[in-house]
Amino acid sequence: MDALASLTFEEARLRVGTLGIGALLAAAGGFLDGFTYVGHGHVFANAMTGNVVLLGINCLSGSWRTALHLLPAILAFVVGVCVSHAMQLRSKRRDVSAPYPAVLLLEICILLILSLLPLTAPDILFTTSIAFAASVQVQTFREVNGHVFNSTFTTGNLRTLSEAALDWFLEGHSPKAARVVRDFSTICAAFLAGAASGGYGAQKFGNRTLWCDVILLAIIAIFVQSRLGLRSIVWRTAPPDPETLS
Repeated sequence: MDALASLTFEEARLRVGTLGIGALLAAAGGFLDGFTYVGHGHVFANAMTGNVVLLGINCLSGSWRTALHLLPAILAFVVGVCVSHAMQLRSKRRDVSAPYPAVLLLEICILLILSLLPLTAPDILFTTSIAFAASVQVQTFREVNGHVFNSTFTTGNLRTLSEAALDWFLEGHSPKAARVVRDFSTICAAFLAGAASGGYGAQKFGNRTLWCDVILLAIIAIFVQSRLGLRSIVWRTAPPDPETLS
């Protein structure tokens, strides 16, 4: 605990922004999106772009019941972002580590409760709760090796991957661009694998498939805690290069 308390906000941010943690978070985020879309009403719990598009289409077509079914997940996502941002602002003002392990523990608790609910439980309970949990995750864990990424949806990640691939091709096979291509290829692949697993699990095992994501998040929490608890005194005197943290 003393080591964790001694970390500044920026030191902690660099420590958790590794490729390994980012890829596992992307897999966990993809899993939740696949699970909710296949198993709970074809609503995206993480990717609000799809929900906003569907909301607009249903409003214009007069399908108000379907439109209202989408609205709670969007609102829950907004609330989750605000909660996470408030926690980060508080940590930044005090110049201490953001509560990364606590965010993962909150997400684990939410998913555990949902996994124990019967199949007859309302879909809106799942989509709203998971949208909140996912938004807290994506707002808290925002970087991989110094580059902004998203752990619960993949549009921005694909953009970064495409830009880096073109830079590598046109700029003489730059090692820096190659690292970005490696990082974001891994993240996109992890998200895809997670989404496929979540969708398959929802069909085969119902809500109990969330136990897989709970285990994955627990592993991530252990990795995060170990990153935050190592070598704080050394990092105090010589902050690391983000490129070396993967």
